[in-house]
Amino acid sequence: MASVFLSYASQDREAALRIGEALRSFGLVVWLDQSELRGGDAWDQKIRRQIRDCDYFMPIISARTESRHEGYFRREWRLAVERTLDMADDHPFLLPVAIDDVSEAQARVPEKFLSVQWLRLPGGQPTPALEAVCRRIASGTVVDPEPPAPTRERLKGSSARVLSPYPPFPLAVPGQALHHWAQVLGWLLRSAWIFFQRRPRWLRIIVYLWGSIALLSMCHDYGDRSPHSTSMKELQDLAEQAKRLREAPDVPRPPKTD
Repeated sequence: MASVFLSYASQDREAALRIGEALRSFGLVVWLDQSELRGGDAWDQKIRRQIRDCDYFMPIISARTESRHEGYFRREWRLAVERTLDMADDHPFLLPVAIDDVSEAQARVPEKFLSVQWLRLPGGQPTPALEAVCRRIASGTVVDPEPPAPTRERLKGSSARVLSPYPPFPLAVPGQALHHWAQVLGWLLRSAWIFFQRRPRWLRIIVYLWGSIALLSMCHDYGDRSPHSTSMKELQDLAEQAKRLREAPDVPRPPKTD
């Protein structure tokens, strides 16, 4: 029987339980409940072994996972992505599941997750799409579905825009406060740039145009205030003064006296 590893944030446990029950109803082996595990190295080793041995990896993505920049589930996601490095590109292994209206284009997930079609299971409730996938898995004829059109366009070609993940927040090191704050400043700048890149294209174009216009306006104002710049009116006044001096009659000089 095919095995499926369910990876989820603790806040999505109820939805994960519903999905696990649906998978088991189709005869699939599901590793989900973490209550049997104990903390420490043994817990981490068992998770790594399950991810290494499972037939399919199903990450559960939601607004809760989006709001958390840190969590053990993100380590599980990276372990699954690392395993795909040894797999053929057309081998189906990742089966991402979204349980709310989280956007694929802006999700904080590994890039590999964007190369496959996501299942939409609101609240973790089974759908005909999940049933169809489970039947194909159980029969051994599962085929990796084609990614959605926006994702295909984004991943196609070297010039496609790839969304970078947000950088991790720098950790404070005792005795290096100044260095830590410099890292925090760099983190803020990188995060702001990534946030801007995740905005819609039309909004980014408007910001670029506004910035270009503002820059040109600043350069023009600086040129007008420059001490080396001379307006047309001033040049005309100087020309008129020179003309009057040339047309003025010569005034005889008084004779020199010894």
